[in-house]
Parts: sequence; C-alpha cells; structure tokens
Amino acid sequence: MLFRGLLMVFPLPQLAAELRAGLAPVLPLLQGLPDAERKKRLAQALGLSLSATTLTAEALLARFAFPDAAPPGDLWPVLVGMLRAAVRQASPDWTLTITDVLSATPTTVTPLGATVPDTIDLRFALPDSLPLVPGLAVRDGVSLVLTLPAAQPEATAALTFRADGLELRLTDNELLKLLVPDGLALKGNVAARLDKDGLRVGGGGSGKGIALPVDRAPAALRAPSVNLSSSDGGLRLTTFFRASLLGFGDAAVEGTGLDVRPAGDGFTATPAAPTGIRLTLDLGPVKGGGILGEQGGEYRGALSFSVGVVDVRAFGILRPSPPSVLIALSAEFTPPVELGLAFTLNAVGGLLGIGRALDRVALAEVVQAGHLDDLLFPADPAAAAPRILTTLGAVFPERAGNTVVGPMFRVGWGRPVSFVTADVGVVLELPSGVVAILGRLRVALPAPQAPVLDLRASIAGVVDAANGLVEINTSLAGSRLLTSSVEGGLALRVKTGQDATFILSAGGFHPRYTPLQNFPTPKRLSIPISDSPLLKIVFSGYFALTPGTVQAGAELSAVIGSRSTGVSGRLSFDALVRWEPSFGVVLDLGGSFALRFADETLCSVGLRVHMEGPTPCWYIAGRASVSFLFLDVSFPFDERWNCTRQVEAPPPPDVCRALEGALDDPRSWEPVLPDGARTMVSLRADDMAAGRLLHPLGRPRFSQHIVPLGTPVVRFGPGRLPQPTTFDVKVTFPGGTGAEQPVKEDFARADFFDLTDDEKLTQPAFEELRSGSELSPPAAAAIARSYTVPVEYETKWLGGEAPTPKPSWQITDVALNAALAHGAVGRSLVHALRSRYAVPPPAPVLKPREYMIAHAGTLKAETTFAGTSTFTEATALLRTVTGRSGNLQVVPAYEVRP
Repeated sequence: MLFRGLLMVFPLPQLAAELRAGLAPVLPLLQGLPDAERKKRLAQALGLSLSATTLTAEALLARFAFPDAAPPGDLWPVLVGMLRAAVRQASPDWTLTITDVLSATPTTVTPLGATVPDTIDLRFALPDSLPLVPGLAVRDGVSLVLTLPAAQPEATAALTFRADGLELRLTDNELLKLLVPDGLALKGNVAARLDKDGLRVGGGGSGKGIALPVDRAPAALRAPSVNLSSSDGGLRLTTFFRASLLGFGDAAVEGTGLDVRPAGDGFTATPAAPTGIRLTLDLGPVKGGGILGEQGGEYRGALSFSVGVVDVRAFGILRPSPPSVLIALSAEFTPPVELGLAFTLNAVGGLLGIGRALDRVALAEVVQAGHLDDLLFPADPAAAAPRILTTLGAVFPERAGNTVVGPMFRVGWGRPVSFVTADVGVVLELPSGVVAILGRLRVALPAPQAPVLDLRASIAGVVDAANGLVEINTSLAGSRLLTSSVEGGLALRVKTGQDATFILSAGGFHPRYTPLQNFPTPKRLSIPISDSPLLKIVFSGYFALTPGTVQAGAELSAVIGSRSTGVSGRLSFDALVRWEPSFGVVLDLGGSFALRFADETLCSVGLRVHMEGPTPCWYIAGRASVSFLFLDVSFPFDERWNCTRQVEAPPPPDVCRALEGALDDPRSWEPVLPDGARTMVSLRADDMAAGRLLHPLGRPRFSQHIVPLGTPVVRFGPGRLPQPTTFDVKVTFPGGTGAEQPVKEDFARADFFDLTDDEKLTQPAFEELRSGSELSPPAAAAIARSYTVPVEYETKWLGGEAPTPKPSWQITDVALNAALAHGAVGRSLVHALRSRYAVPPPAPVLKPREYMIAHAGTLKAETTFAGTSTFTEATALLRTVTGRSGNLQVVPAYEVRP
C-alpha cells in the first residue's frame, strides 16, 4: 500500500540534519556526566526538551514515528496514536540504540562513541508484550529503525516499522464458541516503510485499510484472514474464517472483530458481531446450506437442505437484546404424499415467534402487495431471502411478553400433477388470543408448468375475539389469463363494541367515500378481455357494503391501434343504492369516444350523467359534448319529473312496543359485580326461568339495542316516525330510585337519523349512545325489616369409637357476637384494612372521544360551544345555530387547531 500527503515534504533529511546538529556537541560530554544529567542532555540532543521525564517511549514515538507522514483519517496516524496511548498507560521497557554512538533504557544512558558517524542507524524497540485495548495486543514486540546517511539523505534515508504478533482475541461471543470452543485468537504482523517514495504499509489495500498477514490461528480455523482499517478516527479489525459447525456442517464467518474508538486520552474497544455467516450442511443424506447476517442489532438467516425426498427451508430472526426469536420452517415432499381422491399433501410447516406479535396492518399490506407466499411456502427462497426476512420482521414485530405460533400445510389436487394447490396457515398470538388465518389458492390450468389460466388468490384473516374484530383481506396479485394479468382484491372488516363498523369492499369504493384509517383499500378488479398490440379491452369494477350504503361501479375501456393514433373509448358508472324510506339509486354515468391521429384529436364524443330516483321523483342532469376538427358543441341538461310508480313510506313503527319487549326480555338484564370486588359469595349458574342472580353488593344493569335512549330520533330502520321522538326508560326500586349510571351501546346512525348520501359516506357509521342504565340500590333505611336466622351446629366424632350422637345445638346471639371478633374473618387482613369487599375502580388511561364545532375555513373551535362525547350531540348543537351554520362544521377534537 502506498500513500502520501500531497502537501507534505519528505521529513527524513530534515531529521538527519537535526540529529547531527544536536548529537555532535553533546556526545563528547556524556561520558563524564551522571545518568540524570545524561538523560537531559540526550533529550535535548534528540530534539525533545530539557525535562528529564521527556525521555520516554511516548516521546520517542512522537519524535521518530512521524504520525503526520499520512493524511488524517488514514491508517498510519491511528496506529501511532494507539501505540503512544498504550505506552503512556503501561510504561513498558524500551531500548534506544544508535550504532557506535550510544544506547539508552528508561533508567540509563550509555555512551559508545564521541563522534557522529556518516550514517546514523537508530533503533527504538519495545521488546515486551504490549496491551493496546481489551482484545488487541502486540505480543512479540515493536521495533522502529531509522537509517539517516550524511550523503544524499533525500535518496537513501528510510524509516522501517514493525509490530510483531499483533493479536486479536475474542472469547465472549456465544456464536463463535460453537465454532471455536477456546475463543477466536489470530496473530499477524504489521510493517511500514517511509522513504523518498512515501509511506507504505505492508498488506496491500488503500490508505484506509490493509489485509493483515496472519501467521498463527487456532487449528479449528481454515483460511483465516484479518482486515485492518481506519474508521472515524479509530480502527476496525474484521476477520474471515471457515470452521466446522458441531461436526455436521461447515460455516464461513465474516465481519466479526473489534471496533476501536478514541476516548479521552486513550482508546476503547467494542467487539463486533459477525455481519454474515454462510452455512453448508453435509451429514449423510442431509445436504444444504444457508446464510446468517447481522442487520440493525439482530441476526437474520435462511437455511435450505434436503433429506431424501423432503426439501426443508427455514428462515429465522434473532435479536439478543431485548431477546426475541422468530422462526418459519417448511418441508416440501417430492413426490407429494398421496391422501386419496386425487388429494396430496405437498408440504408442511410452522411458525414460532417468542417476543413477537402480529401486526394486522402490515399483514394486510403484504396481501395487497401479493407477497403472502413469503409467509407460507416461498417459490424461490434462495433468491428472495432478503425480502422474505424483511416481510417476516414487518408482519411479526418485536413485542416483549408476546408469542406467535401456528402450523402451515399445502394440499394439492389433480392428476397427473396438482393443478390446484391450497396453502393454509393458522397463527395464534398469545396472550391476546388473536388468530390469523393465512391462505393462498392457486388454480393453474392445464398444468402449473405452462398454464393458460393461472389464478392466484392470497387470503389473510384476523379474528380478535377480545375486541370483537374480524378482518379478511384477499388479493389476486400474480394471476394471469394467457399473457394478460388479472388483478383485484377484497377486504372485510367487522367490529363490535367501541368503533363498531361493517365494511366489505371488492375492488375499492365509491370515489366520494373516505375509508376508515388503516383500512386496506383493495385494488380494482381488472380483467383484460383482449390484450393484443392492436386491440386492448379492459374491464374493471368494484362493489362495497357499509352501514347505510351499497356502492358499485365499473368501467369498460377499449383502444384500437394506439392512444396516439387510433380509436379509444370508455364507459363507466358509479352507483349508491338505498332502501329507506323507499328504494332509490344515485347513479353517475360517463362515456367517451375519440379518434386520434399523430397525437391530434380528429373527433370526440363525451357524456356525463347524474341520475337519482325513482323516489320521491326522477332527477337527471349532465352534459353531452361533441368535437369535430375545430368545432366544439356541448349540450347541458337538468330535468325532474314525478315518478309514476312512487313507493310510499311504510307506516310509522311502534317503537314503544319493541322497547317494552326488551324490558321483558331477561337477556336485557345483567348482574354486575362490584368494582374490584373480593368475592366472598359464589353465584350458581344462571337459570333464566328462575331469574338472574345478583351479588349482594352488586348492581343490576339494563341495556337494549332497540333504540337510543334520551336522544331525539326521526326514523326507526326503514320506517319514519311522525315527528322527532325521544324514548327513555325509568327503573326504580321499591325503596326508592337509587343511583343511576348510563350504559352505552353502538347504534347505526343511519337507522335513526335522516342522513344524506354524502353524510352516510363521510360521517361515523356507528356511535355509542345511551342504551340503558346501571342501577345502585338506595341505602337501606333505618327501619328496614331485619331477619333472624338461627345458627345451628352439629357435632361429629373423628377417630375411635363414635359416642352416642347428640342433637344439634344453637348458639345464643350474645355468644355469637362475642365470638365474631375472634373468628377467621374478624382476624383477616381484609377486615383489618377495612377494604372488605370492594375497591374503587382504576382511573381511565385513555382520553374519552370528543367532538367539537369548528370554523370550516380555519378549523379553530367555536368557543360558544363545549365539546361533546358523540357526533350526534355535536350535530344537534350545530342545528341550533342560525344564519352562519354553513361556516361551521363538526370535527373530532384532535383536528381542532389551537
């Protein structure tokens, strides 16, 4: 390796002149001086200082090693700096010899001559072992030799440097101990030379790194090598070696080593984990290989091997701290295992993750991207290993205390090969109990090797029973018909409880609909009817169901020739369907036709239509346009007319009767345990015929799903009420009303309020409204009736001959009251703490949902109105505004600007 600073002057001739000028007057005087004075005079002659303490190994290295002989950031200045820091801390023995002139040690200076020879041969040596940083040391000494002739020093002056036995030792890495039980220990030599051609460090490479020659290594290693490089003002030592893996394979390890960084007046060292491990297995019938690499503090690897007719593939992610592991394993059978009726078992597998959880959003994105096979049985695991490991890490991220586990299998059907295959995986997340169902179906006709129809459907479903959530995502990514791709997807979300909703979408949504956050909008269903260079016909469409809306749309486009020269046309529609108060459709139609030549439109026809009906009337509006050469004509239209088959609204519903039925329904009543109760009474199983059982300190709860209570409603399902009506239920106890706490349930707003089609698309579909009450009985009155129950005891004889049975006896009230304080209950900690049966409920952690009225232009809150807990309440407040309600709107509180 050769490098030099472009602005630097060759320093050795100047050093030769300075040494001659310094040594010539001092040498004749050294013989008659004491050792302390000799050290001072020698330091002065060498160009150090007049201080006796400057004749040290560090000072000599700074004088003769020329740390500035290479640009900053190169390898040589860092090596010299590490040696200087090491000798400063260790104070090792050293020798300085100038041939025929003198010799010096840390304690003595011995003159050998009184004149300076024509050529100064100076040798500085550290003969002992010198620790540099933990894990790195020079074991066989450091030597520095200067040759400084008097004649032509620019041509022949030279400095040579050697550090013999530079040892790298790593003993604490558990992974390396599997390969090298006694720890990794490699020794090599570092050599450098400075002359008129510049500074050269042995080992090749560039100014920032060399390949260190290795002369000693453990016998278990094969082809070891060490790379020494500068990095951010420090050093990095990386290794490569091969070793046996537990006797049944071979491992090639690269990247492990040591990072040395400046720290104060010295250096610190940090062991570097392997950046890559390549594995090769060869154990009788088991043959294969894999890779293991380090990325972001974790190890990621892939392994593939064959065991007879079984091909095994494994992918793993290991993070040492915080500890987590994720392993996906699959085994494919060649030929498949016959199950009968043309069914075969093609593969089995499983997934295990400790300290890992399921990310539902990432799983949906994987399905929409068409990469679900990365989680099941990948077709080309060797080529796709980096993407597969990335997908696994994204879908199953780290989460302390969680575990994911589940089996996988592949079943085929068909003869002579399986042209229908189904991959199924069931993954359980613990302790949450969330279940993910992964599936992939492929139909390849007439054969998978050369299919005319290749239909691939990826399905991922999540069932979260604790939160009342079911999600299903499907994608047709990768499907083909002849040479044309077929795309599309389906997404379903059903949720109960808070934020209840129901959404089903096949191919997307109406253009004016805004999906829920984190809901994966599926790709449009796209089918190429013709896909030749001169004729392209594509059909695409969507269908969606939400609470209160049915959405559908489709488009048919055709191109004859090309879009620059040819004929193109399209037809499309987007529809919203409603049923209440009667059936109706909101339909947007569009169509166009164009004839183009050389990117110029010769003629075109366009049509846009918006239509609503049939009730309460038909309404149609739109525009038709025709363009021919330089002539453009358009025809707007806007018409309304009565519907001849208008459907009348159904009779008003009897909500009171339905509400009375809910009151009589035992399922509307539920006993509630006291908050934080330490149960001292066990209730037997409920018997509807005998009534519901209530804890002595508990509360009854009434809740129904018929109609919101305490809120004005204008409709009930498909029927309309004669006028806005508020329904409520009052429950009392024989001894008084007691305390009442509202209970809320989710209600579909479109079933109880008049909403436009736009409001159905943009406003919350479900909302928590009051459905009943949780009742606390009134305090017992002082004159409440008391009941006396006799306390009876019976005597049993244990052991020996039983005496004559005695009749049961009763304890008096006085004796019972006196004994209560000394019983197990009276002496318990619960009784002593006076917390007996119940503790206050914990304070809520999450902030309650809130809606506010804000200015439409600035989203700043209207200060005259307070926030409300529901969208419905905020809407009712907004209706009270007159004259400027159009400038205000209801928004979630987190969207309001300060």
